[in-house]
Amino acid sequence: MRFIQLIFLLFFSDAFTSPTGDTYMTYDKHTVLRIYPTTEDDVQFLRDLTDKICEIMKFPGIPGRPVDVMCPPEDIAKFKELIAEKGILVEEIIDDMGSLIREKVSLSSRMKRQVASMNWNDYQRYDTIIRWMEETALAHPTFTKLIDMGRSVEGRKLYVLKIGMSPLGDNTRAVWLDGGIHAREWISVSTATYILKNLITNFAAQNKTDCSDEVIRSVDWYIAPLLNPDGYEFTHTDDRLWRKNRRAPLTGSSCYGVDLNRNWGVAGYGVGASSKGCSEVYQGTAENSEPETQAIINTILKYTNNIRVYVSLHSYGQYWLTSWGYKNDLPEDYDKLVNLGRKGATAIRCINPSRVYTVGSGAGVLYAAGGASDDYMKAVAKIPYSFTIELPNEFTFVLDPSEIIPVGNEVWAAMKEMASEAARHPLGPDPATF
Repeated sequence: MRFIQLIFLLFFSDAFTSPTGDTYMTYDKHTVLRIYPTTEDDVQFLRDLTDKICEIMKFPGIPGRPVDVMCPPEDIAKFKELIAEKGILVEEIIDDMGSLIREKVSLSSRMKRQVASMNWNDYQRYDTIIRWMEETALAHPTFTKLIDMGRSVEGRKLYVLKIGMSPLGDNTRAVWLDGGIHAREWISVSTATYILKNLITNFAAQNKTDCSDEVIRSVDWYIAPLLNPDGYEFTHTDDRLWRKNRRAPLTGSSCYGVDLNRNWGVAGYGVGASSKGCSEVYQGTAENSEPETQAIINTILKYTNNIRVYVSLHSYGQYWLTSWGYKNDLPEDYDKLVNLGRKGATAIRCINPSRVYTVGSGAGVLYAAGGASDDYMKAVAKIPYSFTIELPNEFTFVLDPSEIIPVGNEVWAAMKEMASEAARHPLGPDPATF
């Protein structure tokens, strides 16, 4: 027992060597504050302040919406002082991020090991997910197709698995669901793979006594669970809260990474983003500059006439977001989007009455953010329904593994609503104007 305790202490000391040979970022004594700006001046003040001190976890948007900021121990007193001088309400929601990470991140998910068997009792690594997708496609050739979209910056595979067997063939409507575009949002990856598992079970069983099962099989599904594999692996080996991909630094900089959800070539590119490589929301050198973005675009544009619903899983906050993300103006079919979003949120609440999602446009509910995948899918790919779902919980990216299956079941219920709408929607480009 004493030997096990010693190993644990060594593994989780303030600084230890990770499997990559670098020092793992522990976030010991980092405090997360929730701040409540009430005016546009407050919002701008927070934007300017967090460019210089502390790190934004939930970005400043509109007055009345909370902003989450994480401060290292050496900066917390000064940050609180500046906020107090401004008279802005603030509360402490996490007193030690390092302790939270050690509590929620299992040893097995951190340690370098052979590829594990796929399960949903813990967060799985890239190699496990990729091998499982390959084996799943081989085991079910009659209704699955593994699509190789391309490679990441560091050369990892980008897969989407198509599931479907509708007799309508090329006239079959479809739903696309992806996750993991932001590296630290582990629950989005596990939820996408959980949905994929349920789809495989459903299509393999061919149960004809449950109408909801038949609704699921009435459409094709494209599931891409891990769009940022390099960043995701980095969160396991070096920095649990890494957000971006692993693009090498610009000349003269030491900062890695592009925010893949600010990189899409769509109206609003650059809004709510940064041209500075060290920013958490760095937009890249140009629209669609990243191989991950290019791979997804090249793939999804082949199927846009059929894809009726696009869903991108993120975390955290429990929001069901519609277009637009880059501006407060609403699309002309906003009511249609919100109605389906509410059906999805209601389905989740039927599974878990305590799980309440806020439904509305991205810019209106949270903050303006351009160059995101959901706006691209609506405006460029012309998919009728495009959503971003911010999964649980309300306070942090670091969700206990025990939540993987409950969250998966909740989103699975919502996907039945997405399938029902997709199945009845006409094929072709979205007729809405923008």
